[in-house]
Amino acid sequence: MRTVGVDLSARPRRTAACVIDWSGKRAVVHAPVLRCTDETLLELLTALGEEDRAGVDCPFGWPVAFVEAMAAHAAPHPDWPGRDTEGDEDLRALRYRRTDLLAARHAPRLPLSVSFDKLGSVAARWARLQARLARLGHPVDRTGAGRVAEVYPAAARHRWGLTLGTVAELTAAAPWLHIPDAARRTYAADRDAYDALIASLAARAIAVGRTAWPTAEDAATARTEGWIHIPEPDSLPDLPRD
Repeated sequence: MRTVGVDLSARPRRTAACVIDWSGKRAVVHAPVLRCTDETLLELLTALGEEDRAGVDCPFGWPVAFVEAMAAHAAPHPDWPGRDTEGDEDLRALRYRRTDLLAARHAPRLPLSVSFDKLGSVAARWARLQARLARLGHPVDRTGAGRVAEVYPAAARHRWGLTLGTVAELTAAAPWLHIPDAARRTYAADRDAYDALIASLAARAIAVGRTAWPTAEDAATARTEGWIHIPEPDSLPDLPRD
């Protein structure tokens, strides 16, 4: 099987992709694809086979409360949801998705807000790509139930104990990972490429059933807001399988 990891940015200049081929106990990492345009990403994602998986580092949606607030504010008679006196709880619901708050328990820091931070421009690019994928016959299930899922490399590294965030540290922890020398140098020098590599490994964790899925209670929200797939803490050595 093949996994694709995408470190998405609002512009191609900072967008990278990583492809890994998995065969038994061997995983071969291809050279990173840098400065990925929309067409490059669409080509990679539409080429996924039945058993292939992709992990994209980008929010797949916005907080439900934020979307409702924007709709209420745009109405002919503007309104604003929430009634608490200080507005702290209202702002928290507008700022963070359910999956962001859950991910914060397993990550070194709370994810950026897709509604209140610059990350929104990245999510807008993904929303356009998601619409184009659907038109091409490749709809995306925002819970990650299909071939494409949302991942968070910082949380994956944290769960796997990769505190340094270097290629040397990664290959020491995963000696079955084969990275040709030229590709290794690029992954070591380019942070976007390195995050795409981690995203591709996280996609493999999804494929082998070693990530957390939304509960029945969270499923409906995840289908709208998206769901970050975070690997189990001891899952890195289990990624290559016969």
